[in-house]
Amino acid sequence: MKKVFAIFLVLAFAAVSFAAPQLIYEANFNKTDGKEVDWVPVNGEWDIDGEFMVGYDLADGNTNIWQELAQYGDGKFIYEYKITYDASGGQYAPAAGLHFMASDGDLPQRGNSYLVFQDLNEMQLYRCEGGGISGVVLTKMNPAVVGMTHVVRVEYETEIGRITVYLDDALVIEWFDELPIYDGDFISLRTNQTAASYDYVKVWFEK
Repeated sequence: MKKVFAIFLVLAFAAVSFAAPQLIYEANFNKTDGKEVDWVPVNGEWDIDGEFMVGYDLADGNTNIWQELAQYGDGKFIYEYKITYDASGGQYAPAAGLHFMASDGDLPQRGNSYLVFQDLNEMQLYRCEGGGISGVVLTKMNPAVVGMTHVVRVEYETEIGRITVYLDDALVIEWFDELPIYDGDFISLRTNQTAASYDYVKVWFEK
């Protein structure tokens, strides 16, 4: 009986382990980062300072620094970053966010991609395609404030096109894309006339 129970426990543990999200990328912007952490600046002033990836540019309305990351497969991708808004330089600032499922890191809208973004007015979700960008959810809530730190978490289920956005563990956006983007090759940080410090960026995949 003990042997049967032990086998049951092993199988149950294996099932839980299989279902758990797997960390596929982690950038802490310090000495713990591996060789796969390789951010490429395109627009704006970026530098790693005090274990943060800092965007300093208060003039550029679309800064860009990207990381190559394969995002393929049916399942759930989970993106999380911690950000502090340091200074504001424009009408909608502070404003910053993250492109995910991006097909091209160098283009202004990162090719085909999604963008989660927080500005002076609200938390936002955009869909980018063919060089354009469309706001699919503008919450009119949860504005960015200079001096504040937030953890933003995005869960994207590729099979059904469901995107949920959490701000400091509170659900703020839920949206279904009828024509979901199934794969991407890049993630990208983006600011708008804002100095901002990204503490970390992490990505998980759950089958």
